[in-house]
Formats: sequence, structure tokens, C-alpha cells
Amino acid sequence: MNKYIKAIIFNLCFFGVNTLFFLVITSLAIKVMGEEFYGLWMILNAILLFSGVGTLNIGLVVNKFASEAGGHALPKGDILATGTVILLPMAVIVAGVLLLLRNWIAAKIQVAPDLQAQFSQAMLITAFSIFPQFLSKIPQGYLLSQIRNDIVRGVESASNILLWSGAVLIAWSSRNLFWMSLWALTVLVITMLIYFVYARRFGCRFGRLRRNVFERMIGFSGFAFLEMIAIALYQQFDRILVGFVIGPAAAGVYSVGTSIGLRLSIIIGQFTEVMIPYASRQESLAQRRTLLDAFRKLSRLISLLLAVISSLLIIWMDVILFLWISPVYAQKYTLIFRVLILAYTFLALARPGHQTLTGTGRVKFTSLVYLANSLFMLAGVYFFASQYGLLGAAGANLIMIGLLAYNVYVYAQYQRTNIWQALWADLRFGVFFPTLSLALTSWSDSVVLRSFASVCVITLVIIQIQRDLYFQDQIRMVLNRLFNKVFGHSI
Repeated sequence: MNKYIKAIIFNLCFFGVNTLFFLVITSLAIKVMGEEFYGLWMILNAILLFSGVGTLNIGLVVNKFASEAGGHALPKGDILATGTVILLPMAVIVAGVLLLLRNWIAAKIQVAPDLQAQFSQAMLITAFSIFPQFLSKIPQGYLLSQIRNDIVRGVESASNILLWSGAVLIAWSSRNLFWMSLWALTVLVITMLIYFVYARRFGCRFGRLRRNVFERMIGFSGFAFLEMIAIALYQQFDRILVGFVIGPAAAGVYSVGTSIGLRLSIIIGQFTEVMIPYASRQESLAQRRTLLDAFRKLSRLISLLLAVISSLLIIWMDVILFLWISPVYAQKYTLIFRVLILAYTFLALARPGHQTLTGTGRVKFTSLVYLANSLFMLAGVYFFASQYGLLGAAGANLIMIGLLAYNVYVYAQYQRTNIWQALWADLRFGVFFPTLSLALTSWSDSVVLRSFASVCVITLVIIQIQRDLYFQDQIRMVLNRLFNKVFGHSI
């Protein structure tokens, strides 16, 4: 597992960098752009990211098949060639759809005519941004299959910093969505080229098109595509929907709240992402018991992490928003952000099950469950946002607790007995403490009570870690490797 732990360490390091940048740039962007213009920029970003459904989740497909071992493994060069052939026509189709719909989408957003015109022009550039965005998925998936998380996360971080820094500077100097989207296109092209250069250095060579490779990849990709639609509906289209129903200013607030919530899923993803190649390898080698043990240990670790992180975020969200953005922002939106944190906690708890099932090829189940939950959630966003505004839209996200069906399915496949007891044993801390924190802050905002609750959560989690020798060993191993990497010696 050494290379997988090393990948987790790189993921965590770059997550820390990205989170620090996110905190700084979001506050600065809202101040420079204003709530309405920031909302428009976030809607434009959401459209670009939502368009990623057209990739058919090919990055995940490449990651899964290129990490397989044994006699049934496909030639890596053939995987890359087939993935490219699948992606190019999809990029043309998606770009064409954006070009056809750009004026209609701009007209649906309730802003001044000059901003509508800017938005329509920016959509033109966004359509061309589809091509580098799509093609980057091939080398990215290959690098992840080779456990080169350091390269992938480094390129992602640099790309994100370049994109947002340039966008804020352009907004400050010209306040023009067209130039901001043109800058985004430039960054995407550079990112794509860097990915291909690195992938080639680590053995990425294009092979031939073979029928059996195409059939296996497209069969897996079909359900992976459904899953990607579901993820995009939940994490991107909901922002667009809020913009249509309540307005761009509300969409901007909702985007900030969901971005904070998504950080929970992202930080947990730094641990669970390696389960895709690991589970794929263990399943192909018929190491089912080993896989189940790794899954359960990972689930317990994730639950403990979320118990602390989510609870503290919920308890102190008003103070965080007060210091981070403004006192007025904190007064208006604290409850909305707390509800979103709880909803994304449930999403993060489902990640070990989700990525374990994906790695073992059970993408049909994962895609259908995610799609069903996303559709119910979107219907809830539309209905409750219309009735109760932003709080209703935030509350609709709690529907995604249904994704815990992933974890249940893993137990059903690999354990078969005491499924619900195992689920509660592994996830109880991550479910109970954040839910209790939301109930506590809704009842009282006493600083003394919140401080006491924070100390209790941290203490109980520390006690639980001390009782589990596995966690102690893993934490010690991760810290030693991290110190070796940074300082050249162990602790």
C-alpha cells in the first residue's frame, strides 16, 4: 500500500494549497465583482463544468482499465487511442449545443441587457473551451492509473490558481465576462498540453483501435456517463437552476456555500480516490477479503475526520463568514451554509463506497443510484427554492443522504451479514456529531455552549483513535512520510 499512501499524502498537500487559495480568492472575488457579477461568473463556470458530462466520464474509464493487472488487462496504448476516438465527436456535439443555446440561456438570466450581451459572448468562448477540457481527461486518467497523483494535483492546482487570479484581475480592470472566458480558454489549453507532456514521460503511447477494447470501454463508459450526468446535475446544474429561479446574486451565494461543502467531499476524496485503482487491482486478483478490510478501515477513518471537520464548520460558521467575507454576509447566510455542510457531509461519507464500487466495475449500480438522487434533489431545489428561497434550495441537498446506499451495497457484496450493524459501526461518528451540531446551533448560539461542544467532539474522536491501533499506525506512517518529504527526516 506504500504507493497508495504516498498518493494520499500528495493529495492532502495540494488540497491544503487549493483550500488556502480558495479562501483568499473567493473573498477577494466577491469584493471585486460584487454579488451579481460574481453570480454570473459562477453560472458561466457551472455551464462549462456541467458540459463535462459529454466526456462520458472517459477519465474514470481510462483510470479503471489502465490500472488493471492480470491476463484480462487491456493494452494501455489501445485504451488511450480508443478514449480519444470516443471523446472528439462528443466535444464537437457539446460545443455545438452550447453555441445554439447561448442566446437563450443569456435571455433566461434576469440581469441588465449589457450583462446579457456579455454573457452571450462569453458563452461563445466557453463552447471552444470544451475541446481542451475534454482532451485533458485522457492523460489525466492515465496518470491517475499510474498513481501519479503528485503530477495531476500539481497541474490542477496551478491551473486553478492561474484561472481565478486572471479572472479577478480582468474583473477589476475591465469587468468583462468575454475577456474572463477567453483567459479561461487559454489556461485550459496550457493545462491540456502539460498533461500530455507528463503522460508521455510516464509511458503514455497511443496504440491501435481494437473492437474488444472499444466494446469494453464503451460498455463501462455508458453507465459512467450516466453517473457523470448525475454528479454534474448535483454539483453544477443546481447552481444554474438557482440562478434561473432566484437570480444571479442568489446563485453566487449558493455557489460559495456549495463550494465550501464540496471541500468536504474533496478532502475525503484525497483518501478515497486511490480506492479506484486499488479496488480494480484487488478485484482482478480475487482478493475480496483484503478489499473489504481496506474499505471498512477507510470508512471508519473518513467518519472520524468528518465528525471533527463538519461539526466545527457547522458550529463556528457564523464566525468564519464574519471574518472571511463580511458581518452582513454572516448574518444573512449562516444557517444556509450550515445546512449545506451537513448535506455534503453525507455525500463525503458515501465516497468510500462509491469509489470502491467504481473500481470493481459496478458502475451500473453507482450511476443509477446517483442519477435518481440527483433528480430528486434538483426537483427539491426547484420546488423549495421557489417557496422558501435560498434556505429551501440548501435544504433540498439533504436528499443526497440516499447515496449511503453505496456503502450498504459494498457490505452486501463482500460481507453479506450484519450489514446495518457494520454501516453504523463504521459511519456513526460522521453522521451523529454533525447532525447534533446543526441541532445545537439552531437551538442556541451561545459561545460557551459551542466551545464546550467543540471540545467534546475533538476529545471523543481522539479517544476513539487511541482505541484503534490501526489508525495510530496509519497516522504515524503518514506523518513520517510527510516529514521525510518536507524536512528530510522522520518525526
